[in-house]
This record gives sequence, C-alpha cells and structure tokens, in this order.
Amino acid sequence: MLRIILCLLIISPAFGQEADRSTNKRIPPIKYGGYVIFEKNGHGLIATVENVGKMDFKQAKKACEDLTQNGFDDWRLPTKEEFDLIHPKLNHKKIGGGSIFQSAWYWTSSEVDKDNAYTHNLQTGLQSPYFKDFKCLVKAVRSF
Repeated sequence: MLRIILCLLIISPAFGQEADRSTNKRIPPIKYGGYVIFEKNGHGLIATVENVGKMDFKQAKKACEDLTQNGFDDWRLPTKEEFDLIHPKLNHKKIGGGSIFQSAWYWTSSEVDKDNAYTHNLQTGLQSPYFKDFKCLVKAVRSF
C-alpha cells in the first residue's frame, strides 16, 4: 500500500505538468500587447486578448482605432484575410468558451458595399457579409 502511495506522489506531479503544457500549447503566446497570431523574421500579427466589445461596424472601426492597450495604440479592425489567420489560433472550439447558443460573430474591416461588411464566426470559421448596423463582437489587431 505504501509503495502505491509513493508511486502516485512521484508520478502525479509529472501528469499535472504535462496537462499544463498541453493547455499552454492551445493558447498562443502573449507578447507585443496581445496574442501572437503570426510571426516571421521579426514581423507579425497580434490580436487583443480580450474582446473590445459588441457594437456596430462604424463603432467597431473607431473603437479599434482609438484603442490603447498594453502600451500600444496602433490597433485596428482585422481584415477577413487576417481572421483566416486568427481562427486556427483563437477559435472557440480550440481554446474553450462559447457555445452553439452564444454569439461568435466578429466584425472584419472588409467591406462589401456602403451598407454591408464581412463578419467572421470564431465558432465555425464561416465568413458572411452582414448589415453594418448589426452588433457583432470586436477583436482588434496590430502589426509589428
């Protein structure tokens, strides 16, 4: 009995550390003010850790442009192509959170016309144009 307890005490921390490592691999590293979405040769794309809010398209663009976070003030609304890079790193299925009943639609800066812009669903990966007066979630990005 004592041998079993000692084995569990010795092995348990290793299992705990392994679980922590796998959890950390699921979430991108944080530096330069947010999640590192892409980095190559000293340049890349950073996304805010927290959502900026839920608002219409015009408010979303302004909120990102006016954002000062973690010492950086060069944030902007991501394009639909940038959301293609963001999705594999920050989708709700991968990092947890969100449910099929929770809104996961985010504005992109990619406009269709004067009344519509593209949205991106971080639950499913779908992109779809929508009326600019609709309220969607907002995530800001910056380049470095």
